[in-house]
Amino acid sequence: MMQRNVRQLATEQYDILVIGGGITGSCIAHDAALRGLSVALVEKNDFGACTSSASSKLLHGGIRYLPKAQFHKVRESAREQMIFQHLAPHLTRWLPFLIPTDKSALTKGKAAMKVAMLVYGLCCAGLSSLIRDPGKQPPPREFLSSAEVLKKIPMLSAIEKLTGAQILLESHMHSSERMTLAFVKTAVKNGAHVANYVQAGQLLVEGKRVAGVRAKDCLNGEEFSIRARIVINSAGP
Repeated sequence: MMQRNVRQLATEQYDILVIGGGITGSCIAHDAALRGLSVALVEKNDFGACTSSASSKLLHGGIRYLPKAQFHKVRESAREQMIFQHLAPHLTRWLPFLIPTDKSALTKGKAAMKVAMLVYGLCCAGLSSLIRDPGKQPPPREFLSSAEVLKKIPMLSAIEKLTGAQILLESHMHSSERMTLAFVKTAVKNGAHVANYVQAGQLLVEGKRVAGVRAKDCLNGEEFSIRARIVINSAGP
């Protein structure tokens, strides 16, 4: 059961203090708790209420790194995408994107797109095995002819030199707030201490190292210190 115990934060010495309870901070706390570290997580608002709630809710699969030949980032992104699909099948779905191709430029053509998809497939080889539920496996990527494209989206007839379109799949979260809270709750189940409406303030510095932060309970104004060997700032605006 997740409880907001601010007094406990002031009495413990933690391995890691995470500031910011958005999707980044909650995942850091989750990962650290699973590794057996003592973890504190504080958020000045509701968990996932700010930047995370205003996101596109897409879990990008790394296709955007292909043009710069950052193949390691392609695979890393695709791997994380598959992990999210496996860990939270009830909060994710595959969302198809249609990318038109035409004859206006070599890089926008059908051949270039098929080469890109071939390279992308090689970068992602074997990653779908991370998803154990057959029903959550990504559908096969397909290329549509120009006639098939126009049947689906007639307004693309405005593209004079249309040659077809690639169907690209990305992972989409139904609710980034629920996803964030799921990671927070799992972190708590694995020993993390968390509290929302706690604002981190001035760093506690001992010698040349950070030893924690001064914090304030936003509900009653009480100030206290949270001590930790490592402080990670994942706060948003």
